[in-house]
Amino acid sequence: MLQPDLSRLDQYLTVGFLKSLLRIAGILVVGLIALKLVNSAIKRIWAIVPGGDQSRVTRIENRTETLRHIVASVGKILLWGVVILMIIDKFYDITPLLTGVGILGLAVGFGAQALVKDFISGFFILLEDQYGVGDAVRIGDHEGVVEHMTLRTTILRNFEGHVHVIPNGAVVSVSVLSRDWARAVVDVTVPYTVEIGRLIRVLEETGTGLYREMKDLIIEKPQVYGIEKLNEAGVTVRLAVKTFPSKRADVTREWRRIIKEAFEREGIDLSQKPQT
Repeated sequence: MLQPDLSRLDQYLTVGFLKSLLRIAGILVVGLIALKLVNSAIKRIWAIVPGGDQSRVTRIENRTETLRHIVASVGKILLWGVVILMIIDKFYDITPLLTGVGILGLAVGFGAQALVKDFISGFFILLEDQYGVGDAVRIGDHEGVVEHMTLRTTILRNFEGHVHVIPNGAVVSVSVLSRDWARAVVDVTVPYTVEIGRLIRVLEETGTGLYREMKDLIIEKPQVYGIEKLNEAGVTVRLAVKTFPSKRADVTREWRRIIKEAFEREGIDLSQKPQT
């Protein structure tokens, strides 16, 4: 009777196992390199945009950053999914497993409708460019800058540094606070004793000074809109100027400083005199 050559059989199995490991490692390496290349390519997309329109360039930068986050998260899931299935396939016939996964997925789908809704909503947020990484947004009661996005969640960080993780399916309505341009609005309230014609003249001069100092941050020349309201506090005059979204707060603060210094020079007192 012929005896099987166990050493040769062991050698054959070992070689086959090593080949499988090398194949899996190769797929993993190629997949990671592909993700790196795609990530690098997306990062460079905004660089080919012609300069001159700062708001347009900023918008494309934000959108490419959002796309990079989405591609990275989805690509990693697909890559590791393929590797895990290949590893399992070397030790077990995955055909019945795939059939079972399909049935299980159908059952889980009914119980995970919220999760499916999150992914679908995230897809349409990206497709329609509703907002992206770097945008200042208000979603429900939360306001902040979009720090990270996946197909399932949007992560905001507010001014105090608090992080809000919002499922995309919960985004019923969103206010984008940093799209294209913003308006810096300054309301100045003075007592009724201040002569309005003189006040408006001084405020127009402050607008001219602001435009001269911050021309690179301002889209249009500042305007004095006139009297906004009258009440017991005095007369409120409104001023406004269009700025780049990320610079609205800087422009507003600087304009207030210029107004204060101008009022001190002109002797305009903002304190309400008590009635006698």
